[in-house]
Amino acid sequence: MGQFITVEELPRYAPGEMTLDSSAMGMADFRLRVFRYAPSDIWVPPSENYLIVIYRQGTTSINRRVTGAWKQDCVGRGITTLLTRAEASNWRWGHDIEVSHFYISPTLMAKTASEAFDRDAESVELHDLLRIEDPVLTWIGDRMVQEVSEGGPGGRLCYDALALQASVHLLRKYASVEFKMPCSQGRFRPAHARLIEDYIEQNMSRNITLEELANICNCTPVQFARKFRQHYGMRPHAYVLGRKVERACQHLRKDRLALKEIALLSGFSDQSHLNRAFRRHINITPAQYRKNYAT
Repeated sequence: MGQFITVEELPRYAPGEMTLDSSAMGMADFRLRVFRYAPSDIWVPPSENYLIVIYRQGTTSINRRVTGAWKQDCVGRGITTLLTRAEASNWRWGHDIEVSHFYISPTLMAKTASEAFDRDAESVELHDLLRIEDPVLTWIGDRMVQEVSEGGPGGRLCYDALALQASVHLLRKYASVEFKMPCSQGRFRPAHARLIEDYIEQNMSRNITLEELANICNCTPVQFARKFRQHYGMRPHAYVLGRKVERACQHLRKDRLALKEIALLSGFSDQSHLNRAFRRHINITPAQYRKNYAT
């Protein structure tokens, strides 16, 4: 046995009658098994996978210890227990039960987290919860058992879709995710670029700090500035100033507002600031731009 036990080794520590196994579906990163258990008192070494236990039949009082003191609750149909990976655990229960086990690999959870949050996940920790009532997980468990036992056209696709739905649901409600600090080299992801551009457009009327923009991508300000220049070919300040000038041009083309009002609407501190930016970017004053556009 290595540092962590595998799915195949688990029955050695939690012996029961296995009635269903999804291994034929070919998705090793999200394995489903159904067990019938007699009353038991067991110790389970740390597992390489996250474990989700969905109770299908029978009702019992259950005691479990992961770290610290024992916890006790009553479980039965419609109840789910969660156990994160890499933690040893003790379990005791006094009545016959039937359960579904989901074994989810850390690779799959990290990949799903990266896609769901559009950020590179460093690690995922599932909350250790003895008893939750979650109809979504119960429904997914029933559908997966039905798919594995009965099959049908597109069975693998259906199973994969249910596995993805379960993984995203767990990440949203019952997990803590740590993200990698992005590399300061290269371009932004498309989704990050859209977030940056939308944030600038929505907050242009005030002074936007480099720290604010860096937080959007979980970067340090220095990393963000380097990455921004690689992606847009200019410094963040120059880009924001250019967007302010473009907004002022839009107002000048369609509005008859006073120049000092247009300056404030476009995020400039005053009309003089607007005039300086116009001369720097398009070599004429706002008044000349309005006159040229009108003619």
